[in-house]
Amino acid sequence: MRNRSAAFRRCSYVVVVGSSAAAEHELRDLAGYLSTIAVAGCDVVILDASPRLQFDLNERILRWVGQHIAVRSEHRTPGGSIDLVRCAATLAACDKVIVAADDVRYNADAIAEVCDLLDAHEVVEPQDYLDPLPWWGGVETGRILVHRGIEPQPDHGATFAFRREILAGLHSLAAGDVIADHVHRLGAAGAEVFVASGVFVRREPGALSAWFSQRARAAGDDFAQPIKTAFFFSITPLLALLAVLGGLGLAGGTAGAIAFASVGLAIRGRAGAGAFFPLHACLFAPVWIFERSVSVYWALFRKLSGADEDASRVMEPAGSGRVKVASGE
Repeated sequence: MRNRSAAFRRCSYVVVVGSSAAAEHELRDLAGYLSTIAVAGCDVVILDASPRLQFDLNERILRWVGQHIAVRSEHRTPGGSIDLVRCAATLAACDKVIVAADDVRYNADAIAEVCDLLDAHEVVEPQDYLDPLPWWGGVETGRILVHRGIEPQPDHGATFAFRREILAGLHSLAAGDVIADHVHRLGAAGAEVFVASGVFVRREPGALSAWFSQRARAAGDDFAQPIKTAFFFSITPLLALLAVLGGLGLAGGTAGAIAFASVGLAIRGRAGAGAFFPLHACLFAPVWIFERSVSVYWALFRKLSGADEDASRVMEPAGSGRVKVASGE
């Protein structure tokens, strides 16, 4: 059997800490997790987009488990988003680089599997799952399962890995104002992407308030996918029109058909992954469909009112200008 410590030493692990303040116990939990990776020999890089004061507070906890680095101007795109791919490639000490959100929790086997896959592939995207599973985590899991039922590649996955050496050979790595999906960006630039749908990486669900605050942003990230966005925009007016023309029964029947289809897709997406996605999570698929059909209008309002631009104007982290952290859902 492969020595797990040796597998760890073959990669750098880059984690992003967002611009909003995290509770001390959450940071200590993250530090404890990162320490298990660092002790095993993984090069840990913590990219922190917090304002200067918060960055200093975070450093007291995070500097012991890896390189704690402030987001600086050279780490950002002209639009203000973190250029996470180039940033990770620059800061990582190893050729194999794993990038993860701060709620991701790899174990030794998952890291070893991803490193092994990077021997044969340029970009690897494992499947994330949530555990434990509060009701809002169930809604998120419903989203994951619906997308697995449509295509194997995770939709705005929370983690991916790549070989640093491939960046020099890509024909283009253009970035817009917001980079919602780094894997699709790499694929569009010519990188070979392997969907590791059989490698499962745990995520923690976070607080309800954090989940709720991300609804508009998550819907807005999908504006780059016109067909998907048009579908969600159409649900509410379609049901309203059917209710007016055919009565509540017709509208209810249509809503039921959409719900039934979404559960079917979720069950299909759960195939082969039942150990990580409980069966009852499929019942949350319709909840996600109708939540997104509302959130997409919230996202449009924020975009038209300029609220998204205002939200991106945070205080300066140590040594940098304003930062917009781009992460997909």
